[in-house]
Amino acid sequence: MMLSFGGLEESAARSRAWALASLTTAITSIGLISSGLAADLSAPAPVYTKAPVAVVTSWNGFYIGGNIGGISARASGTSDFLDTAASNNPQSNSLSSTNFLGGGQVGYNWQFDPRWVVGLEGDWDWTNTGYSFCRQTDITSAACTDNGDGFESIGSKAKWLATARARLGFTVSNFLFYGTGGAAWGRVETNLAQNCLVDGCGLNSSLPLAVSSTIDHTKAGWAAGLGVEAAIGTHWSVRGEWLHIDLGNVTDSLATVGNPGTQTTLWSRGERFDEFRVGVNYLFK
Repeated sequence: MMLSFGGLEESAARSRAWALASLTTAITSIGLISSGLAADLSAPAPVYTKAPVAVVTSWNGFYIGGNIGGISARASGTSDFLDTAASNNPQSNSLSSTNFLGGGQVGYNWQFDPRWVVGLEGDWDWTNTGYSFCRQTDITSAACTDNGDGFESIGSKAKWLATARARLGFTVSNFLFYGTGGAAWGRVETNLAQNCLVDGCGLNSSLPLAVSSTIDHTKAGWAAGLGVEAAIGTHWSVRGEWLHIDLGNVTDSLATVGNPGTQTTLWSRGERFDEFRVGVNYLFK
């Protein structure tokens, strides 16, 4: 067999070309990978920061403020015309009225935990809410007209209300939700009158008269309610509040001497109030 040196040389040339192409491809790949690694190494490292810490509103300290709102008053009880020379004439009465009120408050808060606040508060509010009615002296008389037996006029007004209360609340963001309760006081002014100018008061008396009396009471009772307060800055807050006040029972009487016997106008009732107020406070801190 004869070998062709030309074929061997051609085959060797092709092998050298293939090896050179493979080497070129490998070098190019290594260069691309190196460039990518260099780019990654030259990029700035990521910066990690902590999440912002929520700011807790501080309610600590003394505060003073004012309020305004409405009041609903209710009186439920019994009125009577007592005649020593005749039978009594008791009647049940349930009365209500509404009016404006306004005043101020002062207090102190202790925030013993980021979520919980306790405090003490005192407030005073002026109002002039009340009611009035007229009624018979006996079963044959008219309610508001003197038909010979006379009639009675009865009325009451609350002049002011004040409370001294504890507060307990919890915070949500800049809001304070709270319950409150404590002692209450109020000035109650009662007006009683007998209008008997035709022929005296009641069935038996024949002595014409027109007599009235005004009685002032400062009554003590209790108060309880709910409210929400929102901080609107470092020192200021606004609030909305409902407060129920119960001054207990109030009894008043007006006695006159007739001919014959003694006639007495009597009114006994419970005095209760609901206050609906909005207010603003300045916190000293």
